[in-house]
Amino acid sequence: MKVNLIGFLLLLLTLAGCQFESPENPLTTGPEPEPYKIVRDSILTGMYLDIAINEDAASVYAKIQALQTAKDIAGLHVVSNIFSDLRILEKRLPLYQYILLDEKPGTGSGVQITTEAQVVKAIYLNDGKKLSQWPEKGNASSSVRIGDSVASLYQKLSKISTISTYRNKFQWISLLTKNLATGYDAGMSQSPQWYFGYSTGTDQMDQIQVHFQGGKVSKIYVDHYSRY
Repeated sequence: MKVNLIGFLLLLLTLAGCQFESPENPLTTGPEPEPYKIVRDSILTGMYLDIAINEDAASVYAKIQALQTAKDIAGLHVVSNIFSDLRILEKRLPLYQYILLDEKPGTGSGVQITTEAQVVKAIYLNDGKKLSQWPEKGNASSSVRIGDSVASLYQKLSKISTISTYRNKFQWISLLTKNLATGYDAGMSQSPQWYFGYSTGTDQMDQIQVHFQGGKVSKIYVDHYSRY
């Protein structure tokens, strides 16, 4: 049985973004994927995709936005974009399309919320269980539900965070995947790395890792994936 290389690699890229995070469709056991090779290019001077070494994070974000349509980039993954205080995220939550809520250390009951087109598209627990709302028995005002507006997330999560049963799920709030259709989040400049991927042909893709120090690009890695 063949496993789609691009889908499999994008799954790995998402898993790489955070120690406890899982993709929208949880990883399950099954046939081993066909072998693939990786060739890495390292850019330490100059530029790549018009992204320059020593360029400011805000400027880089605008350039990645410009690449979105041309390269069919689904989202921008932001490493170590992790918080423990929901109150500081009111204006930032709507800017992201993948959010993880969990305890420290991570648990199987951590909650993954994926949004698309400004509504909640999917809700999963880390153990793979698919939900139509979280908490499962909450009423409309105190649960996040499929189809909810992204604009309503902060108020709903704030209410859930006051319920003792679920309070510990706000110890680890990760904003992993940035929605490129939304504006720049200044907090992204604190991340050590952003990455994104796109197809370069049949069963081929590139992953671009942009590394930062002090809010400026320090290096760029380009990993070229393809089947043997």
